[in-house]
Amino acid sequence: MTLLMALLLAQAHPCMADAQKLCPGVQPGKGRIAACLKEHKDQISAECNAKIAEFHEEAQACEADVEKLCPGTKPGPARRDCMRAHKDQVSPECRELFAKMHERRGEMREAMQACRGDAQKLCKDVKPGEGRIVECLKSHQSELSPPCAQSMAQ
Repeated sequence: MTLLMALLLAQAHPCMADAQKLCPGVQPGKGRIAACLKEHKDQISAECNAKIAEFHEEAQACEADVEKLCPGTKPGPARRDCMRAHKDQVSPECRELFAKMHERRGEMREAMQACRGDAQKLCKDVKPGEGRIVECLKSHQSELSPPCAQSMAQ
């Protein structure tokens, strides 16, 4: 169900529709969706562009720390692990960004747990990927458990 977690996170993200349209079949993880969207930057929506700009602005808080503490690492697991290893040396602004991202992951976990049973019951024959489980859950809005309905509304 880890894919469901990613889908639940993405369902509220303004780039989800763009990713479904422009990057069908691209496996989430390791920055593949972001790379695909970057390849199609002239085709993505204004809402998605705004969200990407917001993310880049937030990420600037860590840029100097990355250069100082983890030079030469590429975005992804290696950089994340390096920054965790140096967490005591990270600037307050970057620490704030990490806290915000940690909070978002917690929200994803809560949404996944809230909808796990609903997905298994209502969408058991739906092939995961490309937002199909989220779409299935949305199509069964009136049948969702209260916790799942609440997490889908956020």
